[in-house]
Amino acid sequence: MFNKIRKWWWFSVRNTTVRKGEKGGFKWKFRRFWLEVSTLSGNWSAKWTAAEHPYGYLLAGKDDANIEGFCQTMYEIGMLLTTDQGFVDDIQKAIRKYSTRLEKQVKVEEDEFEEKIALENEKQVQEYVEKPRRHRTRADRDER
Repeated sequence: MFNKIRKWWWFSVRNTTVRKGEKGGFKWKFRRFWLEVSTLSGNWSAKWTAAEHPYGYLLAGKDDANIEGFCQTMYEIGMLLTTDQGFVDDIQKAIRKYSTRLEKQVKVEEDEFEEKIALENEKQVQEYVEKPRRHRTRADRDER
């Protein structure tokens, strides 16, 4: 029970408002731990935590037009997603294209990282083999 009260206090009382605004049918509130956006009519709302990219990107922006444009785009996608299969296909195609681009980028970085690890492991094995037998510790023998 005490943990629930402490969590409520931490996220409700300590989660102070950092910035808020209203423009073009949307209102938003940057709190310490998340961003809340909604329409003025209340028919749509969304929340992003401070650990997610939109929070930092939009908070760092000086112009509220970026926030309004982001809200408008997210609202349109959410409202149109179930109305037109062509729209859904276009979004899925764009997401697949983005995913393959990221996979190619990660593959290059991963290969370099794996090569470093393999070289380091090989170096450790070589050092162990070259170490005189009488200087090897029990821990060294147990690792094999």
